[in-house]
Amino acid sequence: MAQYESTKKAIANYHKYKLKRIPLDLNKKDFEERIKPAIDRSGLPVQTFIKKAIEEKIERDGLSS
Repeated sequence: MAQYESTKKAIANYHKYKLKRIPLDLNKKDFEERIKPAIDRSGLPVQTFIKKAIEEKIERDGLSS
């Protein structure tokens, strides 16, 4: 059981120090009618689709540092 607890603690530490959560609230109707169908057509998971959209926007607008 100690190994499980240490693994759980390591994962929690990783999330705390290496990841940043970004809250995202969307209009439900807009999500269901426009965004979700586009994501489904892409074949990507929602999180991957959003990450790629952010990267494309950064590159297209020359916002990378």
